[in-house]
Parts: sequence; structure tokens; C-alpha cells
Amino acid sequence: MISAPQPFVVHLFTIFRQIAAGELRIPAFQRDFIWRERQVIELLASVREHYPVGSILLWHVEQKMLEIASSQVSAFPLVTESYPTSYILDGMQRLSTLYGTFHFKLGDDEVFNVLYDLRRQNFYHAADLTPQQAEAAIPLAALISPRRMLEHQARLAELPDGDKLLEELLATQGAFQDYMIPVVRIAGHDIDRIVGIFERINSTGTRLDTVDFMRAITWNQAFDLNRALDTAQEALGEDGLEVSDETIIKCVGLMLGVQPSREELLTLRARTPGELSQAFAQFPQRLEEVAAFLRERLRIESSAYVPYEGQLLVLFKAVGMAEASGPELDLLERWFWAAGFNESLRGKPDHYVVRAVEGWRALIAGQIRGLEPRLRLSVADFFERRLIKGKALSGAFGAMFAVREGRSLLTGEVVPASLYMSVADLDSFQTIFSAEALRASGIDLGPSSRIFPNIILTNVLEREVPGPSDWQEHILRLAQAGKGEVLASQLIDDLAVAHLRAGEVQAFLRRRAELMREQALALVGS
Repeated sequence: MISAPQPFVVHLFTIFRQIAAGELRIPAFQRDFIWRERQVIELLASVREHYPVGSILLWHVEQKMLEIASSQVSAFPLVTESYPTSYILDGMQRLSTLYGTFHFKLGDDEVFNVLYDLRRQNFYHAADLTPQQAEAAIPLAALISPRRMLEHQARLAELPDGDKLLEELLATQGAFQDYMIPVVRIAGHDIDRIVGIFERINSTGTRLDTVDFMRAITWNQAFDLNRALDTAQEALGEDGLEVSDETIIKCVGLMLGVQPSREELLTLRARTPGELSQAFAQFPQRLEEVAAFLRERLRIESSAYVPYEGQLLVLFKAVGMAEASGPELDLLERWFWAAGFNESLRGKPDHYVVRAVEGWRALIAGQIRGLEPRLRLSVADFFERRLIKGKALSGAFGAMFAVREGRSLLTGEVVPASLYMSVADLDSFQTIFSAEALRASGIDLGPSSRIFPNIILTNVLEREVPGPSDWQEHILRLAQAGKGEVLASQLIDDLAVAHLRAGEVQAFLRRRAELMREQALALVGS
């Protein structure tokens, strides 16, 4: 059970005392303090001016529920662990900033070495202060030390404008002493509910996902999830697939028979360190099987061409875990093409993906509605849609040229797929007609000319090779020279050439759109 949220306000300096006493703790999922100098200064200025800086979300527990983060994560002191205590779920960056600047000492992170210029009434990092500014500046740490306050008061009193500076000093100290921070506290032992509450209340804009909580839940001396994830990432090597920590966790969960949902993944905390360690050790080789499938069958060498996590998880379950047989591999390939061309996983909820992964055999057999392996794009879709980086359809479009072994219109040689299927950009794909030329022919699809039938594959390494810059004229020259196989590799046939020769731009592009759909249909299957 989880108690109803309890809102209240606490003086800033009271929060400092609670941190020093270990009553407020940073859980292990909070990995790093990431704020930069500007953010530190802006927060301090807001407090000085009595502006609100947002609430703090705490999870109060009577016994250990999460592992505590290393003291290197923030400016919080190393205090012997004891209970009851409260975990900081939201507000770690703000509290670290405030505690760190008011407790800065030699050897601490210099981002917390902040002084207040009483004369200019601004905050500065020590490295940014001029000697003249330093004369009227006071370290924030002095504001909570009576002895240091007296020392600075005596120094400031000797200055010509000492009375004014002392007045500003006391006003600044009072502003921080009187500042109240809103706190929302929840209590209970239901981890699943805590995850859900955080995802809804988190005010930082940074989503704390299931894996972040699992870092705290599973992080102990026998098994450190952070270290396991880092090791797994390093072991991925050169397979071209860059996967997130969350995806790694989901793959490991699949290896341990756990569905890739938030609720199910949290059950991994009950697994033994040995089980988890073994699964993590096997993960890189299993993912390499997926990478090999993508390279050999679809010429994909980069995760940029695998836009949906669901695609990767399905392949990991079926291919990486060696569940699929020979004919099933062919069906998986056709489903992958369909998912890309149709963008069928866009916006699908988590439970949809879980169903697809767990029932991948039903998936490739067309038994999961909305994810059937058949082409839904029309010729008009190919005619109107654009090549856009990161989009599933564009990724399938690029892979289509790779499996066709598209040839350079300059040399006639096959453009190596590694040049454009192992990078995230789409620089190898260039346009035949400019946007102005398209509009002049009656095609007005917006400012971009990168509609699919207006795209050809080029070899970026040949850009300096002497050759015509007018691709339209060069297509006609290749046709005149009988290089139909080169043009065919770029989805240009005799009919398209005839339209181009006659100056029929729309007809030329429409024919290419028809050829593109035919090629996509062949890849997906009827």
C-alpha cells in the first residue's frame, strides 16, 4: 500500500540539517550530478529573490527499500545508513546544488564554489570573479557559519561602502534562512506504485524509467546493475547496434523468461546475482546474432535503420535466442520490411509491443491486428512521402536500395551499403529535381524536394569525380549508352526514361513511385 501524498513546506536550512543527519537520501538510480554552472547560478538567484523553485518528492520508508547512491554522485555527505529515512525521487539536482554550494570546502567539485557579490548583487563562480569583485563577495558557505560570518562582517566594515554591503549581507542571509521549500512525501512498500507515481509527478521533465528504479533495487555488493550495463555496452563492440540501457534490460529479461513490461521487469530484483550476471554475460553474443541477421538479410549496419525498439526485441526473442527455424527467418524478414514501410509500430502502447514479442510466431503469421506483414502503402504514398532522417519508412527506403545493390550513376559500380547503412545521416541520397523544378511541373508538396521518387542513391566518395551535375541529363546518357542495368538498380526503367526524355516530370516520378511500390511489395510479400 502507498499512503496519500502529504504536502508540506520546510525551511531550506532545515533540509540541510536533515541531509547532514541522513534523513534524506539519494537512491542509486540517481547516477550523476549533471547541472552546469549557469543552472547553479540561476537556482541560487531564484532562491535569493524568493521565487519558487519547484517541489521535492520524497519516498519515506521504515526499512531499506533501495540502495543508496555513492557519495560521488552528489554533494551529499557520507552518513552511516540508518532507518527510517526518505529517498529523494525528484529534486536531486536542486538539493545537490543548494547543499553543495552552502557546504563547499577545498577539494569539492568547483561547480559548487559560488560567491555572492554584495556590491553587484549577483552570484558568481569563484573562477569568474575579478579581484575587484572578490573584494565585496562572500562565499555562500559563510552564510551558515557564525564564525565565518563575523570574519567577513569585520572585513566588509573596513570598505568605504561597508554599511551598505553589510546590509545586503544580512538581507541575503535572511533570504536563504527564511526560504521555504514545498515537499511532497509518500510512504509505503509497493515498488510498482512508486514507479508509477514518480512518472506522473516528476517535475524535471526527465523521465525516470523502470531501469532507473532497478538500478537502485538491484545495486548491491553482489551485483551492481550499473557496472553490468556498462560492461554490456562495452562488449557490443563493432556490431553497429547502439542500444539503450532500457533495451538491454528488456533483452536480459527475455533471456530470463520475463516480459518486456515495467511490471514484469521489476520482478528481476528477485533473481539471484548469479542469474543476472550470467544473462548479462550472454547478452552481447545474442545481440550479435540479431546484428548478423540485419546485415545479411537487410544490409542494415546501424541502429538508425531499426527505428522501433519493438522491432529489435522481436528479433532478439526469435533470432538472438535461437527460437526461429529456417522458414521462420524468412517470415521475420518480411515482417521487418512491413513494419518499416507501414510504420506499424509508431505510437503503439507497451502492451502491444509485449504481445508482439511474446507471440512473435503469431505476429509473422499475420495474426496480430495492426502488425500484419503486408504492405499498406499505395503508389500515391510513395509519390508524396519524403525521405526524413530517423523515420521508419525512410529507413526501409534506404535498405531497399541496399538489397537492390544500387549502382552509382557516375561509375556504374555498386555503391557499398556500408557507406550509407552504417551511418545515421542520409547524405548518400540526393534529389534529381529541385523544389523549384517540381513546382514548375505542377507538383507543390511543400518546400522540400526530397519526395521518394525524386531520390537517387549516390556514392559520397565519388562526389569529387568529374561528372555531370545534372542528374536528369546523365540518366538520359546512361539510357542512350545501353546502361539499363545501372538505371534499373536505381528503380528507373525504360518507361521512366521515356517520360524524362519527353520532359514529363510528373509522369517520370509517378513511374518511379510505381517501381518503388513494386519493389517494396516484393520484399514484404503478398
